[in-house]
Amino acid sequence: MNTLPYGTEHFGRLKTVMLHRPTHSIQEINSVTMGYYLFDAIPNPDHYLEEHDNYRKLLQAQKVLTLELSDNVHNNRSLMNTLASLPYLHDSSVISNRGAIISQMGGGRHGEEVVVREALTNLGVPVAYEFSPIDHFEGCLILPGNILLIACTERHRRASIEKFLPVAVSLFTEVIYVECPKARRFMHADMVYGQVSDSMALAFLPAFLDVYSITSKETRAIDFIKHMSKKNIEIINLSDQEQKTWGCSFVPLEPNLLIHYDIALSAQTRKVLHSKGVEIIEVHPNALLAGGGSLRCLTLQLFREGNAG
Repeated sequence: MNTLPYGTEHFGRLKTVMLHRPTHSIQEINSVTMGYYLFDAIPNPDHYLEEHDNYRKLLQAQKVLTLELSDNVHNNRSLMNTLASLPYLHDSSVISNRGAIISQMGGGRHGEEVVVREALTNLGVPVAYEFSPIDHFEGCLILPGNILLIACTERHRRASIEKFLPVAVSLFTEVIYVECPKARRFMHADMVYGQVSDSMALAFLPAFLDVYSITSKETRAIDFIKHMSKKNIEIINLSDQEQKTWGCSFVPLEPNLLIHYDIALSAQTRKVLHSKGVEIIEVHPNALLAGGGSLRCLTLQLFREGNAG
């Protein structure tokens, strides 16, 4: 078993990630299977893999240790090779200082959690919480300040969230719970919220229907912008079009340095971010867009500087 540092609570430089190159499964997407695997279109396999490889090279050029899922999976390789949405690793787990919170994926994504759990175990990352087979929970976000953001979307079951909450408030100082519209465009939390630095985030606020702050002592409704302002976090609200083009979903290399799709943000938003000292390394997607996900979705962040897991 390998052992590596893990944890992503503290918003330091991104040091270690895991990707999955879908050499076999990407070949199986067709007009019948694309909907089952939540693809928006039938990808060109060669072009998809080329763009995936280019993204890996970009991370490596930025001195990010980039692990390959398949190098750390031995018992579940056959399952791994059938799961076409498995490249979107961020949806299946998040990594805290206490270990991994492993989702329970639904529909055509069922089984991804089994493969990811094996890889994390082989890397020496313990499991802090794992949902059971009767649950449905696809991802959450760890925010600076030891906060967990849970967005209840169409890819979550409320009962699964409620069962998790007592554990969540023991692991984190606060849980921010967001009720989202049950629509595909809001299927995961990173489609409506993305942390740029300790003091700034991008969000699509119309998707925040009801918001609650939950701690071990109380649950209360909050005004999200005011609540985050008290934590000295500025929220930049994105437009409807920016949300549709993955505006909230990016990979922060370090505070104020992002890797992002070049189609995601308007010129006005880029100008505002630039004025605040934010730099963006832009990636132009083409074949990758068939999968309906962002670069963040493709990237399981394992370790950031400042964490001691």
